[in-house]
Amino acid sequence: SAAAAYWQAFKTLLANDFGFQGRKYFPPPDPINGLLSFGYGLLLKDVTAAVQLVGLDTYLGFFHTIDYGRPSLALDMMEEFRPVLVDWVVLGMVAAGEMTGASFEETSNPKQPIRLTEPAMNILIERYEQRLNEKVFHPDAGGETSRRRIIELQVRRLAWVIRGQGKGYQPYLME
Repeated sequence: SAAAAYWQAFKTLLANDFGFQGRKYFPPPDPINGLLSFGYGLLLKDVTAAVQLVGLDTYLGFFHTIDYGRPSLALDMMEEFRPVLVDWVVLGMVAAGEMTGASFEETSNPKQPIRLTEPAMNILIERYEQRLNEKVFHPDAGGETSRRRIIELQVRRLAWVIRGQGKGYQPYLME
């Protein structure tokens, strides 16, 4: 599948794979999956805020199953940003040596066999926020804007299509 190929390529880019064998999210069995899951939680928070700001229902999605308490639309909108924001940050932190074995703790809890230390969480949050605040081009902004703003602009694009004001949704493509 495309996902399996993506995660295999992702693994080859890791300077230290920390036992990463592919994406497994609950519970994260290794440090890389732990970093990804924590990062995706940060991204979900930001995408959910953008969906609510634009006035769409976070729970009525297209791709993710609609289930009680599941923010399906926010999860749908996250997809185009995972590689650009979270995966990029995790790869960069590992390559820079910012994550080591000391960045993680093993636990006896089978629902959370590995946990990021507080310093590791702080580094990930800082790198994620730096990435969000970088300025890049987006046509709807008329020039450069932050990636945080691009999340909102992309949700607005979707809202225009849903409301019949746009012909088709154009995903964000990193240049």
